[in-house]
Amino acid sequence: LLGPNGAGKTTLIRILTCLMKPTGGEAKIRGYDVVRKPGVVRKNIGVVSQAMTSDLDLTAWENLDIYGKYFDIPRKERHETMKYLLETVGLKDRARDLVATYSGGMRRRLEIARGLIHRPYLLFLDEPTIGLDPQSRLVIWELLQKIRSETKLTIFITTHYMEEADKLCERVAIIDYGKTV
Repeated sequence: LLGPNGAGKTTLIRILTCLMKPTGGEAKIRGYDVVRKPGVVRKNIGVVSQAMTSDLDLTAWENLDIYGKYFDIPRKERHETMKYLLETVGLKDRARDLVATYSGGMRRRLEIARGLIHRPYLLFLDEPTIGLDPQSRLVIWELLQKIRSETKLTIFITTHYMEEADKLCERVAIIDYGKTV
């Protein structure tokens, strides 16, 4: 989903992720209404917001573990999934380091892993490479392409970058003033 600042990209994400009620119409994820069945919707989606929200005072392992507990993933399954995700996002060797020591790109990769901890059907990425240097952006792009090639996960991305949409997306919509243009 492409569009200028203020176009409605983040608002749409907030509605689809049950953080905001729509002012009109309806929105469904896998057939579940985001207003009537937010709990079911949340179990089917992963979310990586624009803002970095991982806890700086915890390790990557601890951040993922807490999030996995939130989704009631049994300990053994959670830890196996955490190992797999940390390997996938290239943080296996830094799993026990405080997130405060991570670069912006490393934190973004951790946030993507966290969004995948419960194996969602759909992953929302709200401007996943905003504020990253060009090298970190390419690492994130490669990571997302790898995840897409290895899973059947649907990834919904909002971005300002045409080249990002061209590189990562099969379908593109442009939004302005809350309307698809």
